[in-house]
Amino acid sequence: MKIGDSVKVFFGSGFGLGLSPLVPGSFGALVGLAWHALAFRSGWRPIDIRIWCLTGAVAFSALHYLLTPWAQKYWNDSDPKHFVLDEIVGYLCVPLFAVDFAYWWQLGASFVVFRVFDAIKLPGARYIDRNIHNAHGVLFDDVVSAAYSALVVSAVTWIWF
Repeated sequence: MKIGDSVKVFFGSGFGLGLSPLVPGSFGALVGLAWHALAFRSGWRPIDIRIWCLTGAVAFSALHYLLTPWAQKYWNDSDPKHFVLDEIVGYLCVPLFAVDFAYWWQLGASFVVFRVFDAIKLPGARYIDRNIHNAHGVLFDDVVSAAYSALVVSAVTWIWF
């Protein structure tokens, strides 16, 4: 493996977490959860946490668009399982779309719900996953799953809290 490829694998796999042989997307999405948790733990205002998550989503999206053509060739797959920048962005979209998070359980629940919805591909996400095989498709099925996840976490929050 060339040095340039090693650097691309490192970043594209979510700092190596996506190289896990088991559920690489979930391990990769932990980068997004950690990004969110860092801001949540800091005690920032909800708007500042949203800005932080938006900044992360934009930065990881830029990296995603930069590396997707390389990753598709490198792993010989239109949506390589070890290339997890889309999962990171997807998770970071949940707190952007959801009610303001006030409890730690919301972070954990949003992570679990996002990963389940990303795996089962609800309508919209399923269409994108099956029909759009470029960088947009790889990323946007996760964003759609994030929207569904935000809806569920928000509904639970509104009903019980």
